[in-house]
Amino acid sequence: MASSNVHLSRARFTRFKTRQPFEFGLPNVAAGISQKSDGSASYLTRVSSLLRQQVLPRAASVKIVSDEIHLDVLPKPQWTRSFDRKRVLFLIPADALGDCVGMTMFLRAFLAAYPHCKIGLLNTGSASDIFTSLKNTEIFQLFISAHALKRFDFIIDLSEMDGWKDIATAPVDCEGVLCREFDIPPVPLPHKDVAKGNMLQIGILPMASSPLRTLPPEFVAKSIHALRDSAGPTAKITVILNAYQGVKEAYKAALGEDIAQDDHLELVDGFKTIAELVSFIGNCDYVLVADSGPAHITKLAGIPGIGVYSSASSEVLHGRFCNIKAWQSDFRGEYCAAPCGLAKMHATEDGKIGCMGSLAVTKDKLVALPNRRDPALVQRTSTTDPVPCVKHLLTEFDRFEAFLHADFKKQITKA
Repeated sequence: MASSNVHLSRARFTRFKTRQPFEFGLPNVAAGISQKSDGSASYLTRVSSLLRQQVLPRAASVKIVSDEIHLDVLPKPQWTRSFDRKRVLFLIPADALGDCVGMTMFLRAFLAAYPHCKIGLLNTGSASDIFTSLKNTEIFQLFISAHALKRFDFIIDLSEMDGWKDIATAPVDCEGVLCREFDIPPVPLPHKDVAKGNMLQIGILPMASSPLRTLPPEFVAKSIHALRDSAGPTAKITVILNAYQGVKEAYKAALGEDIAQDDHLELVDGFKTIAELVSFIGNCDYVLVADSGPAHITKLAGIPGIGVYSSASSEVLHGRFCNIKAWQSDFRGEYCAAPCGLAKMHATEDGKIGCMGSLAVTKDKLVALPNRRDPALVQRTSTTDPVPCVKHLLTEFDRFEAFLHADFKKQITKA
């Protein structure tokens, strides 16, 4: 690219060199996406911490050249140009599952608009499995070599999309924003048909990465009974927990003994890879999901069900997708009202961690993301003492149950 047509990426990279072969990968990514060195003179990565932990101890010849590398990228005003028969490297700004599903749907549209274009994705990280369904796509989950970098005609930093800077407090419809900014139409909505005559497969995925969006165990237990009433005794209900959050066992215990004793219900601690999670959701006939990565993964195949939302706006997070119906907490309190826009717990200046409602403070008092983990707080707010907008879901469960019965009946009748 001519220098007048580029500027430096927002994303910052570490350049390193080594003459010894090495592998660089993540444990929750399918083995087929693991990366190896290719004999290049140098490599670039955004995850310098993993570089120092995984590569340096094993390859004594590794030398870090700089932690301040910015790539020459195509400015956003030029995103509407034609990319026909070009090679384009997209810099993925984060590995949050929901955002990456939105980017995947945008990339489906991009490849439909430019079917002879080949693309690369750099920094897909732990969300790499989300992108594997894309054609003509090379995935660089953690690093790219100097040889590979030279193959691309354009580099595009997706963190330049509108709204990305504020995503921690204001969710972004990545697919919708990017399709508008590249001036391309989205692809048709996927649709999943429920197979007649087979045992219904119902998935419940209640845990999010934050207690602000995790469904209370009591709410989930009541929902299981409601789904059993609607689906009948032989439907297979599977509850997927999250083994990485540290509250799995407490959450499982809080569901109650009667849930554990249901012969047609299975509690799964979690999946080793995102690919396994995607496969599970794709095989479901109906889902009940928290505002989390799995809620977005349903968009990839059009899986029907209900998404339950608390602090985040279902309208923004759903975008144009209508495969799952949204149930939004309508909590109203002295310090906040749902949806407030927070995706994660925040901290006050004196280090208290929570949200406006749980700490009884105004939003301006939450000055930063926490700089420490508080396992006891996470367990308590995920199981026995949810934040106000999440707790409110229980106070309106009768209305939710009616909504669930009606939607389930409609989906199964339609099938």
